[in-house]
Amino acid sequence: MTIQIANRQKHAAIDRKALRALCTRLLRRRGRDADLSLAYVGDAEIRDLNERFLDHKGATDVLAFPMDDSPGPDRLLGEIVVSAETAVAEAARRGIPADAELALYTVHGLLHLLGYDDQAPADRRRMRRAERAALAEE
Repeated sequence: MTIQIANRQKHAAIDRKALRALCTRLLRRRGRDADLSLAYVGDAEIRDLNERFLDHKGATDVLAFPMDDSPGPDRLLGEIVVSAETAVAEAARRGIPADAELALYTVHGLLHLLGYDDQAPADRRRMRRAERAALAEE
């Protein structure tokens, strides 16, 4: 299992070790041994990706792009793109540390790659429970 982390922003410090450990724990708990790519960006970059790939206007907090899910040692589960700029602003609004918001967005994206959805109310509740469980293990 390899977790690549790219930091393409200057809004927040990225604790690569903590985020890698968080994702590793969640993947192992789900019985997955797949590679993962994480990118931490600003609002302008995530806005561009959101519009280009999902045809949604404006910035968002996190995007998850699933990749090849075929068996094998070289498979890539997907890429998670997190807006650190949004995370910092939301953390300030909620009165919590920015790294906690970054961890939440990372877990949220990873759960999407693992098949969770948050469109219907019941699915959203299931995802929130999974997020809390993953973050409680930190």
